[in-house]
Amino acid sequence: MALLPYGSEESVRKAAVKLNVARMIGNSEAAAKPFAKMANALVMKTKLDPKLREIAILRTAKVSRSVYEWTQHVPMAKHVGVTDAQVAAMDNWQSAACFNDLERTVLKFTDEVAANVKGSRESVEALKKHLDATEIVELILSIGFWGMVARLLETTEVDLEEYAGKVNLLAPGESS
Repeated sequence: MALLPYGSEESVRKAAVKLNVARMIGNSEAAAKPFAKMANALVMKTKLDPKLREIAILRTAKVSRSVYEWTQHVPMAKHVGVTDAQVAAMDNWQSAACFNDLERTVLKFTDEVAANVKGSRESVEALKKHLDATEIVELILSIGFWGMVARLLETTEVDLEEYAGKVNLLAPGESS
């Protein structure tokens, strides 16, 4: 059971999201709507390949030990092309053969940013061989945003929804 009460229905309605994470954020009316806008922008409006974004989010969930974030993002990741083998290999990606060079670079960079805040110069240079500045910034923002979400989820022990992990949270036909 969550350690804090969920926010008011009014604050959740303003955010237009009915997930428990949004309900928890609803405790801060000042943050609820901007949170939803940022999440929507990172998922639906960025240039970054959605598969790379979801690989980074899943790895951030692993590094953060966030069951809720992991559970909610696995269907989204599969929807945008992350394979079952890749999902299964997130704990030990370094020894897994199912990731290409760019995906491995994204995973290494995610580990650096999630654990140390700063990605190494070496990783940024490796990313620059495949991604432009916009995509790299969006990757950093995605790692940071879902790292922040994981901290909220884990600290407040947000409950998983009954349907969690069983449905893709992207609207039908949307690939982000």
